[in-house]
Amino acid sequence: MITAAVILAAGFSNRMGQDKALLELGGMGALERLVNRYQAAGISRISVVAGRNYEALQQLDLPVTLLHNQQPETGMFSSIRIGVMLLAEEVEAFFVQPVDCPLISSETLRRLQEELLMRDADAVIPCCNGRKGHPPLLKAFLRKQVAVYQGHDGLRGLLAGCAVELLAVSDQGVVLGMNTPEQYQQLCRYLAVKAG
Repeated sequence: MITAAVILAAGFSNRMGQDKALLELGGMGALERLVNRYQAAGISRISVVAGRNYEALQQLDLPVTLLHNQQPETGMFSSIRIGVMLLAEEVEAFFVQPVDCPLISSETLRRLQEELLMRDADAVIPCCNGRKGHPPLLKAFLRKQVAVYQGHDGLRGLLAGCAVELLAVSDQGVVLGMNTPEQYQQLCRYLAVKAG
C-alpha cells in the first residue's frame, strides 16, 4: 500500500508561546522527530503544512514537501485540505498528523497500515486506554470528501459519516499532545522515563 503522511504545523501555538514544531524532544525538534518516525515506518511521502513559520521550517532542510497555508487563521481543516489535495494520484492511504502529537511510534504507524489493509473500513484511528488518538489513517478516496466538506468539527465531523475502525494500542504517544508548556513538560518527562 502506497501511504503518505500530511503533518500539520501551521498553528499559531498561542497557548504554548513558541512554535511547537521546533520544540526539542529527546535531542531533536518535534517535527524532525515525527519525520524520523514516519521514515522508520517506511513512509517517505511526507508533506508538512506550515503557516507563519514557513521560512523557519524551510531552514530545517528536512526530506519533506513543505506546503504553505497562507491563511492558517481559517483553522486546522484548511491545512488538512491543502495537504490532502496535493497528494500524488498513486497514494492509496494517508495519515493526518498534528505536529503537537509527536511521540507516535513507528510500530504503531505500521500497525495502522496493516489494519487498514485487513479491514473493510474507510479509516483507522488508534486508541490507547479507551481514548482515541492521532494520527488517523484514511483511504485515499476520502480526499474528495475533504475537498468539498463544509460541515462542522473538521476532520472529526467528516469521519463521523465514514466507516471507521479503532485500533487499540499500548503506545501512549497516540494520546500525548502538547498545547501548553505544562503538557510539553509532561512529554519531556515521559520521554525521560522511557529512555531511563
